[in-house]
Amino acid sequence: MSVLLDCFRKETCRPRNSEERIILLKYDRKAKWCVKFFMSISQATCIALILAPIMGPQKSDRPLPFKTYLPYSISGLYPYLATYLQHAGAIFYGVLLNVSFDSLVYGFTIHVCGQIELLCYRLSKIFKDHPEQYQLDSSKGAVISECVRHHLHVHEIVRRIQSLFVWTVTILFIFSMVTLCTSIFQMSKTRILSVAFLSLTLYLGSMLFQVFFYCWYGNELQLKSKGIVDAIYSSDWTIATIRDRKSLLFVMAISQKGLKLSYYGIFSLALDTFTWILKTSYSTFNVLQQTSM
Repeated sequence: MSVLLDCFRKETCRPRNSEERIILLKYDRKAKWCVKFFMSISQATCIALILAPIMGPQKSDRPLPFKTYLPYSISGLYPYLATYLQHAGAIFYGVLLNVSFDSLVYGFTIHVCGQIELLCYRLSKIFKDHPEQYQLDSSKGAVISECVRHHLHVHEIVRRIQSLFVWTVTILFIFSMVTLCTSIFQMSKTRILSVAFLSLTLYLGSMLFQVFFYCWYGNELQLKSKGIVDAIYSSDWTIATIRDRKSLLFVMAISQKGLKLSYYGIFSLALDTFTWILKTSYSTFNVLQQTSM
């Protein structure tokens, strides 16, 4: 984790003027908004799960948020309150832990998109400032070489993110399919407009947003990386030397494939994966619905 953070602190990833600072600040705000939004819907779900047992129809004298085995009696008021607070604390802590991990992956992916836009900005500005002086200015070639190194550094960051997080995200996606179909099945058996139905709706919405954000920002990363080709084409690359053209061609050849976060090609973070998860969950729900009749 510390090595990954150090990758974003490298000199090539830092802004050098006000325009570059604005680019990185835009993605920093986007990452913060993502965390706040996901935290809000997760905490709303947390509150609904905590309050649902006491606000809805009670099937027992001492309802709890979860059905658990207790080695003691909760018929008394104080044991019941202590157990209820324990369940509420577990839900609250689980939500914070879940949001923290997911937001970490969202944030890293968003900041990589910011680095790609920063690279596109630098590539498009290489020949625009003083194109007539390019042939006499050897520093322009050094700038292109630095952009190539920046591009390779972005690939290294993505590789580290993939090796550190994607295997856990793959496990999350597998269990998300199970959770989505069982939640929908449970909602179909619950009375509409009840407290339990509301809490299940919020829980289902949180799960959908959790998976959707992974796929959305993974898809954004792929599209952003392919945009490097357009940034090079939009620059006046025709005045570059043969050596620099080869460097730019190298960057373009790699960028055409796009950067993709995936686990050995399985469960890639893209909108197609999100659609596939929804279709699979709905198909499983139909099977459960038919077998329960």
